[in-house]
Amino acid sequence: MRRLPHKDVVVIGLGWTGSILALEMAQAGLDVVAIERGPPRDTPTDFSIASIQDGLCYHVRHDLFLRPAQSRLTFRNTVDRTVLPIRTWGAFITYR
Repeated sequence: MRRLPHKDVVVIGLGWTGSILALEMAQAGLDVVAIERGPPRDTPTDFSIASIQDGLCYHVRHDLFLRPAQSRLTFRNTVDRTVLPIRTWGAFITYR
């Protein structure tokens, strides 16, 4: 088993909140590492006004999301019901 170097803080998910948190803690002098499962994003090109309304990219291919097969999300209406896997993103579609 390989041991990784000691870190003061591990941030899981480097989205909006995780990145702000990681920056603040690093500026406070803590040794921070962040773990991100999603692909690298470049804000100026990935989220420009010209491409954000791309229906094929975001509505059909769901390029902003991990595929349901990669992420085990489940759903139930009440605690006594059987948990069902979410197989499509449905309500999470960013473009109609």
